Amino acid sequence: MTDASLLAQIAALQQQLAQRSRSLADAEARYNAVFNSALSPMSICTTDGVILDVNQAALRAIGLPIEAFVGKHLWESPWFAENPAEAAKLEQAMTRHRGQYVEYESEVPSAKGERRTFQFVLRPYRSYVGADARFLVLEVRDHTAARPKAAAEPQTRAARLTEPNG
Repeated sequence: MTDASLLAQIAALQQQLAQRSRSLADAEARYNAVFNSALSPMSICTTDGVILDVNQAALRAIGLPIEAFVGKHLWESPWFAENPAEAAKLEQAMTRHRGQYVEYESEVPSAKGERRTFQFVLRPYRSYVGADARFLVLEVRDHTAARPKAAAEPQTRAARLTEPNG
């Protein structure tokens, strides 16, 4: 191999690396645009419930920085700090339905200290159909005005879809 051909290969590899870096930066920008512009609080966590990321709507809703969430289990997060019984229900639901679709309704404090009823929807993200869940996407919906105070039991999508009038 000559010096010229080696230099040409190095230049080609540098161009490929630069293109992949731009593609990765573009993908990250798209992710942030969608995730952080969502009106509903959202987070991404491992299938074990460890929080990886929290969007701006979630941070505004509770009035804390992202560092208060990332690296903690959902049930150990500030959302459940004042309600250990609800935290235990969420932990049990996530353990029982690991990697599955789960809906969970709970009362948690808002940034203003009000008790509000939220529906937690955990959706698994899979790389392809039939694959194990890689992580969970949590979306939180405020049901305070629409729901009675009694919290519903956690349920899987199959259970929810098979209930009468559900």
